Amino acid sequence: MKDFTPTKETISLHGLGFIQLILGGNQRLHVWHPDLPRRDCYEHSAIHNHRFGFVSRVLKGTQVNQRVDLEIVKPETGSHVLISHNGPRSDKGGRLSYPVADVNVIPRAPEFYEAGDEYVMPPMEYHQTPCEGVVVTLMRKTVETSLHANSVCRRGVDFHYDFDRFQLSPSELFAYVVDALGSAVQP
Repeated sequence: MKDFTPTKETISLHGLGFIQLILGGNQRLHVWHPDLPRRDCYEHSAIHNHRFGFVSRVLKGTQVNQRVDLEIVKPETGSHVLISHNGPRSDKGGRLSYPVADVNVIPRAPEFYEAGDEYVMPPMEYHQTPCEGVVVTLMRKTVETSLHANSVCRRGVDFHYDFDRFQLSPSELFAYVVDALGSAVQP
């Protein structure tokens, strides 16, 4: 079995443009903010899956969740390349990754969730969360598998394999969280 060690940091930056704050009870607070760095190819590589299932409750903003189906095709013929995150964690915090297949992406209709709404994602289902503005969610893992996660990157676009999850300090990340949560407080 490969090394599936979770992120050790209590708070960390994700290449998909959100902060993850680890809480008790298998829960994570996720904060999307338009000023957060994302991997260079984000616009072309936001589709991904998770090796675990989860329930996500929106606390602030509008969470957009767009599920997609993938069709595996012959090499060099797909609209996208499937990137496996099957390696150990690198010194920049992400998993060592590599291309494994060509795929075509079949998008489903986007889902929109407002504060108080929940949605469920089963393990290994592909989706993207193209949030705009500040969005805060509380995610609770449900089912954990021994499989590894993947991303999907548009063919011809260089995947950002070495996104630095440590480019912002924990205090800088907490400042974003406080700003996002603080702006939700009404007098």
